[in-house]
Amino acid sequence: MDPVAMNRDTYDVVADEYAQRNRGPFPGLVASVAEFAAAVPAGPVADIGCGPGRDLRLLRENGLTAIGLDLSRAMLAAGGLTGLVQADMRFLPLRTDSLAGVWSQAAMLHIPHAQVPAVLAEMSRVCVPGGRLFLVVAEGDGEALEPHPSGSGLQRFFAYHREEPLRKLLTDVGFEVTAVRREASHRRWLHISATQTG
Repeated sequence: MDPVAMNRDTYDVVADEYAQRNRGPFPGLVASVAEFAAAVPAGPVADIGCGPGRDLRLLRENGLTAIGLDLSRAMLAAGGLTGLVQADMRFLPLRTDSLAGVWSQAAMLHIPHAQVPAVLAEMSRVCVPGGRLFLVVAEGDGEALEPHPSGSGLQRFFAYHREEPLRKLLTDVGFEVTAVRREASHRRWLHISATQTG
């Protein structure tokens, strides 16, 4: 089975539980959204892999016109927000140069390494020159199936990234990395800020 489709099916089952568990912002998220909102040029932005919409809500509260995209229909429904599209980040249903920015937090970690260049190319394609990208991935090596913490027997696919290879992939599709920072919780996280160079 396609691991992306498997993750969609898992999130369709656990969407309501996920939405409850991730209702409020974690430390640093409010500041990260405000920083992104201040840096992005005028125009709409997209939260790609938005889930129930916690980050999407914050983007809108910071004055941005933001749409949310996620592959799981149940996750989109769980947050009760409007302006949502069910979509696969590997094939974004958005026009070229249609966005001032892309926000994608802890979503691309579900994409196999072999398909990541296509995802980043899509993010670059939909961003105007000068558009901003905020990308958060899990830091580490390899790919793995991991049991969902609900104990339901469901699994999710994860792909881990290192800074330098990810920088190269971003550069290859037209992004210039402007900042990198790290955080740790139950995983180690890479936070990448970048600008579409046109």
